[in-house]
Amino acid sequence: MSAVLNLAGIVRQLIADKLAVEVASDDSDLLAEGVLDSVTLVQLIMHLEQTFDIRVELADLEIDDLRSVRSMAALVGKLRESQHASDPELARATASVV
Repeated sequence: MSAVLNLAGIVRQLIADKLAVEVASDDSDLLAEGVLDSVTLVQLIMHLEQTFDIRVELADLEIDDLRSVRSMAALVGKLRESQHASDPELARATASVV
């Protein structure tokens, strides 16, 4: 199983636990379906940052990064890789989340 699929499962569970929302599919457009709104997006970003020890810079964020569980998992993977590449110990610690 790929890392993105593992991350997708964690993101899906995070959405269920923290936002009390069940996601039908990892590819569902959560914005178009009205599952996420501006308030829940902010909450979700905060939970992603805390859970995965990443920093989501709003200036660099594209709305498509948050449309689906799969796109969020890809974003988390990309940010973890770039933000923890210079610290191998931290990279190992956050890899255990997957």
